[in-house]
Amino acid sequence: MSGLPPGERQPGGRRRGARRSHAQSILRDLRRAVAVRGRRLLQRGRSRVAPSRRHGRGSRRRRRGGLRSVRDMRGRLLWLTEHYPPGKGGMAVSCARLVRGLRKRGPVPVDLLALAGAGGPEVSERPADGGLDIWVRREKSPEVAPNLAWSVVRERHAAEPYRGVVAFGASGAGLVAATFGSWLNAPCVVLVRGNDLDRDWFLPRRGAWVREALARAASIGAVSTEKAERIARLYPGKPVVWTPNGVDPRRWELLPADERQRDEIRRMLGADSRRIVGLFGELKFKKRIPFWLEAVRDAGLLPRLGLVVAGQLDEDTSRILDDPAIAPRSVRFPFLPQSELPALYAACDFIALPSAFEGMPNVLLEAAACGAVPLVSDAGAMRDVVEDGVTGFVFRAEDRDAAGEATRRALESGNEDLAAMSAAVRAMIRERFSPEREIDVLTDLLRQAGV
Repeated sequence: MSGLPPGERQPGGRRRGARRSHAQSILRDLRRAVAVRGRRLLQRGRSRVAPSRRHGRGSRRRRRGGLRSVRDMRGRLLWLTEHYPPGKGGMAVSCARLVRGLRKRGPVPVDLLALAGAGGPEVSERPADGGLDIWVRREKSPEVAPNLAWSVVRERHAAEPYRGVVAFGASGAGLVAATFGSWLNAPCVVLVRGNDLDRDWFLPRRGAWVREALARAASIGAVSTEKAERIARLYPGKPVVWTPNGVDPRRWELLPADERQRDEIRRMLGADSRRIVGLFGELKFKKRIPFWLEAVRDAGLLPRLGLVVAGQLDEDTSRILDDPAIAPRSVRFPFLPQSELPALYAACDFIALPSAFEGMPNVLLEAAACGAVPLVSDAGAMRDVVEDGVTGFVFRAEDRDAAGEATRRALESGNEDLAAMSAAVRAMIRERFSPEREIDVLTDLLRQAGV
């Protein structure tokens, strides 16, 4: 749980084991706070039942394009994904949020088809509020799961036709969704999320999947404006729309227990004499944590910051964080559920995302909603969210010197300037990246495709 080597003393004479016990204590307190947060959100949900369904089934409110006829509202929507809870990571979180939002909005049921997981029965179905969850176990041979899935889809389509198919991701899910859409004679919408274009496009097998999916799509959504522009140039004349993520700031408000844990983490890292930077999520190769730490070291900034690290680390990054010669003091946590993250986000002055390529990280919006100022590369949707010097600090993704200089500017910000920047990014999140707007954009895209 610590960036210090075994046996090295911390301020106050505590050794590494003491810090580990503090971090474990923080985890226990965070989990006790989850029940309180859940009750509060449930109470809010009950008080907002009517507003949240104002565009749902039975609504008489006129929306863009006018009221649909009863005939237009028949059928179901099929949603395909390779990422869904209990799977971890931003893709699973985003997929669940979109499916939940569409099911609440209506007007047609949404059947989720998840090609995911390695255990349990080959095929399972579970009724859900606003649709059906269909799980098809993903085997080592990529052709098994789609064929099992097609048997289920064909049978359900015969009973109640699917009016459209959505692919969450353009590679594996995209190929299957585009194929099923053609077989069902239903329009397919493909949502490009990040790795499918940045990485998979350049791989021989998965690249063929992406190209086939995008070629067959009736319309395409992309999670960043720069990806939308690149796709439009590859497929001129095909509708391509920016479909950004959304976040509900109310879900990230701090409870008293969160505030206590925030203060404890900051005390552990010595926030009175250094700035605290957060690293969250799947901290894999493309996130380039070693690249950023080298930039911080070369700029002579290691003693001026502490790290809150929460998520999945690769072996190289873990080894670097364990070496105080090349990494600052840190406190580390495993992957945590969203309900336990507000205190950790709020403990940070900055959220760092030095990625080489990116989609639109949920952690960027979540941490910003908790007041952390972004310190990011210009990859992916980061430039859609962060304006350098106004709502955060931005550097060119490939430039290590620029990364060090941006970090220096961030650390040298005065408290008043930092508070103003934090308020600005929070306001921008509320105005531009709300869950309601996220679903509005998606439903418009579906309508454009004829779904």
